[in-house]
Amino acid sequence: MTTATALPADAGTVPRPAAGAAVRRARPDEAPALARLLADAFADDALMLWAFPDPDHRARVMPAFFLVHLEQCLAHQGVMVATDDDTGLLGALLFLPPGVWEDPGRADGAATRALTEAIDADRYGESARRLAAITRLQQRRHPRHRRHHYLAFIGVHPDARAAGTAEALLGAVLAEVDAAGQAAYAETSSAGGARLCGNHGFTRFGEAIALPGGGPRLAPVWRGPR
Repeated sequence: MTTATALPADAGTVPRPAAGAAVRRARPDEAPALARLLADAFADDALMLWAFPDPDHRARVMPAFFLVHLEQCLAHQGVMVATDDDTGLLGALLFLPPGVWEDPGRADGAATRALTEAIDADRYGESARRLAAITRLQQRRHPRHRRHHYLAFIGVHPDARAAGTAEALLGAVLAEVDAAGQAAYAETSSAGGARLCGNHGFTRFGEAIALPGGGPRLAPVWRGPR
């Protein structure tokens, strides 16, 4: 599976969530709506623009792309959502518990096939190659020195970017990580994502991952047990 933590460029600038916002585990029936929300949140993200260079293809397949990742994380209780009584879903954080990314088991084969179908890889081979390159580079750099939670995607609806939603989501997940005495790892694809993680105690984990052909750079970050 291809995963990379990403945030809108202006995320992480407000320290408190909006009044009335609540953070909770996602329900499986919310997956389609969350896939659409994440597609909107990442519509201008550098990583997605590079992975899906054709604009029409990108707009069409991104909800299906995120749905595959949502279903994988939901299977491990790894989707946290922020909601508001007035507007509904505001944002989501997808993560995997220790050991799942490194050793996903047989289910990963089905997920990989689903992702290949979701992005229409037969017609859009360049996107398939670029996603494969991301996965390959991630595998080389993924930490192996201790067990950890892997934070895959953080996405906030464009209308909620200035509401502290990302802060609330990340804080809730890290509270569980800390309670379990675990570490956390992510790769940020935007300045906002790096800033948000830095505000929550993450530090750089080696050099940036440079994607080929002038693609964006992913910054690995690590947060030890608290």
